[in-house]
Amino acid sequence: MASREKKGFGSSWWARQWLEALESFEWGRCLTRGKAYARNGNVLDVEILPGLVKAHVRGSKKTPYKVEISMKTLSEHEWEQVLDALASKAIFSAKLLVGDMPGDIEKAFSSLEVSIFPRHTMDLTAHCTCSDWLSPCKHIAAVYYILAQEFDRDPFLLFKLRGMNREQIMEAIRNRRTSAAQPVTAKKEEDLPQGVKSEYGLQNDGVSFEEKIDEKVRPITGNLQHDEVSLINYWTGKMRNMDIKITVEPPLVEQSILKRLGEPPFFAGKMDMIRQLEQDYKKVLLKAITVGYKD
Repeated sequence: MASREKKGFGSSWWARQWLEALESFEWGRCLTRGKAYARNGNVLDVEILPGLVKAHVRGSKKTPYKVEISMKTLSEHEWEQVLDALASKAIFSAKLLVGDMPGDIEKAFSSLEVSIFPRHTMDLTAHCTCSDWLSPCKHIAAVYYILAQEFDRDPFLLFKLRGMNREQIMEAIRNRRTSAAQPVTAKKEEDLPQGVKSEYGLQNDGVSFEEKIDEKVRPITGNLQHDEVSLINYWTGKMRNMDIKITVEPPLVEQSILKRLGEPPFFAGKMDMIRQLEQDYKKVLLKAITVGYKD
């Protein structure tokens, strides 16, 4: 925590919203004392878990105080609603799939009357091993401010606190976008060129078109082959974006080639070339996903 002691609180939209929610509870004096504690580096560590925050805070005694803050996680039904809303917007999906948190993502929650931020004091339950009678005490309040810094660093931690981590969200969004891309099959045999009819044995013999497709194109497993359907749709002029399955996901190690090659010697001391390329590559990837997963 020492590396972040001198930073401010709430530089990002998510952190500011977090602090604004806390300030709306009229904890003025308590928060002021806690902010000073946080700024002085008294919060030794913090662990964010689904629905729970654990921390140790240095106080007047030799032994650090233990702080635990509980926040209700969203229900499975609430998460399903939120994920459906996020997946329905291409820009949300594009950013989430590359590990970025959209700045206006709260819109997806508010439209469902669900909030990722605490709305009432009862949404938060906190305990500290100190004997301070104020609620929250300065140790708990200090952790609240450190949480704002943590959300600055990684806004997905806010989602984790509400019950779902970054990987789970990305996987859920990816599955929803992929399942929406189902192939569309040709419906009329007369629409097919003679060459395609001959190759797949789709001749005028009294057997329905659907039965021929089922017999000639479906494999033994009974599942329609995507490539075969796309070929038929191509010849009938019914080729759609949905016939092209696009699955885009971040690499296990971001910018691995750049990190392996290191800083180009001809840019030494002039600019941070690696950082600039990382930003450019992310923009290209974001655009690619936006096009691939467009509404």
